[in-house]
Amino acid sequence: MRYDDLWIKGTGSYLGELRPVAPDIAAGRYAEKDAREAGTVSVSTADLAPPEMAVRAGRDALAAAGTTRPSSTLHLHGSTYFQGLDMWPAACWIAGQLLGETLDTLSMQASALSNSSLACLELAGSLLAGRPDLSGALLTCADRFAPPGVDRWNIDSGMAFGDGAAAAVLGRGGGALRVLSVVSYTDTSLEGLQRGDEAFHPVSPTALETLPMRRRAREFFAQGTMAPKEARQRSVDAVQRVVTAALDEAGCSIGEARWVVPPFVGRRLFESGFVEPLGLDPERTLFEFGLTTGHLGSVDQLLSLDHLLGNGLLRPGDRVVLIGTGMGFTFTCAVLTA
Repeated sequence: MRYDDLWIKGTGSYLGELRPVAPDIAAGRYAEKDAREAGTVSVSTADLAPPEMAVRAGRDALAAAGTTRPSSTLHLHGSTYFQGLDMWPAACWIAGQLLGETLDTLSMQASALSNSSLACLELAGSLLAGRPDLSGALLTCADRFAPPGVDRWNIDSGMAFGDGAAAAVLGRGGGALRVLSVVSYTDTSLEGLQRGDEAFHPVSPTALETLPMRRRAREFFAQGTMAPKEARQRSVDAVQRVVTAALDEAGCSIGEARWVVPPFVGRRLFESGFVEPLGLDPERTLFEFGLTTGHLGSVDQLLSLDHLLGNGLLRPGDRVVLIGTGMGFTFTCAVLTA
């Protein structure tokens, strides 16, 4: 969808301590082969719960936007993993901390796992386009990958996972970045990569055991319905599809973009999934920055915007292409201009 008057008015982010990976490699927690292929230097590790990190990022975003926090502000909160309590409305707690006790609109969680940043952007943008009564939107995303439920080094062989949060304020009538277009696509044939042969549980077992994500992927391929090569190609095709469509709607080419920002994955996935199929120049990405934080689940894309804005890496007229992928699998591309 192309947007005519949708703006990022302010951004914020929160990262924990950047923990070098070398000690974890030496201790055998992070396989040397995986580390070598990914190229990860460090990962962000935080003691705060995800909603607490989201509040810190949200405060910075609201301050940057200079918003008066009207009650008609929509709030969407994205995440990949556990938010600190079971059966608890994390979004409403975050909204209460940032926007006040009452809103004349929704505060809700809208999770597309690692694609949550851009999924929330698309949902909020579409609502703002069709709802003149909404004054704006606050987007927050936060994740923390703590034991015993997850092993940040072994969720996926292609990346290590970090903790963090990011936020953005959306509105009309001008801002730091104009959102030109957002396009999404879903390929449900890849859902089984995260399910494997595992039966559904009556309660979550992650308090007692670590999520067996790699095992599930092996089980999925052992079923014989899809080979790893086909799964990789389907993902590449979907990325190309949303990027091509979003750029077409925005009226520009990928070569005109100052920054093209895929998710913070490891080197092997970055090259095969994004650089080669899209013809990217790694110098126009935030790949090296992502190697210092790890993949932050739902947070990568909003954090990227805050990093670009906060470090003076954008000039007026610069185009930014954000790419998101989330288990399921969902794919989204957003094109913005400074």
